[in-house]
Amino acid sequence: MELGNTPVLLFMHKAARGFTRDAAGKWVLNKEANAQVGVYGFESAHSMAKHIQQDMNEKAAKGIVMGGDANTSFDVQGDGETIKMGSTKGFGKFSIPQERIFAEMMESQKLDAEYVVWTCGVSKDEDDVNTSKIIGPDVIGKALTGVLPMEFAYTFRMDVLPAKDGKPERHLLMLGTTADVNAGNATALGNIRRPLDATPLTTTVVEPANIVTALQMVRNDAAKVATDTIKKRLTAAGVKL
Repeated sequence: MELGNTPVLLFMHKAARGFTRDAAGKWVLNKEANAQVGVYGFESAHSMAKHIQQDMNEKAAKGIVMGGDANTSFDVQGDGETIKMGSTKGFGKFSIPQERIFAEMMESQKLDAEYVVWTCGVSKDEDDVNTSKIIGPDVIGKALTGVLPMEFAYTFRMDVLPAKDGKPERHLLMLGTTADVNAGNATALGNIRRPLDATPLTTTVVEPANIVTALQMVRNDAAKVATDTIKKRLTAAGVKL
């Protein structure tokens, strides 16, 4: 389902709650059909945020204020035409997209499906205290970069290493929080929530990048190993299972 001409805030509100458009373009909620859906995917949070900003700028050109901050609006003339241009000023330009996308991310997790997937770009955030670099999800601005990984059950960072010396480009998926040597040893945030009784991972990289493989490693395989380990421990302690 694509955005089309629907206002982005309305589109996000409906899509995050499982609504779809019928043949006439009307929003409908088909719970029966939704019960058959295994995965919902939202691509991408950064693009959605930029669409919200653009919508705010277009409203600013019409004198409509969003977020309580002052607007800038002006006319552009040429070729016998006059068009209105505008821009939203102040913190609201970032806080409104951030708050709305975060709210819809949380709402989407109520959908009746095995997985709800959101994609983001990559943001490199400077820590003002210790000057360490943080790599995390990019919605827009820095406010959510260090927050989003822990708000999802699993957060994987994927990267592409460019082709070099005749070798093809490489697609990598990182498991958990890792150090990125290609970004000055920046801390690349991730979240895999593996059971404590699972055996340690032998690698933190899935290559080529594959989310199914990653989930098998950190969820299915880990849960089986952890369950077997706990059963053995309880049996040794004389607990009847």
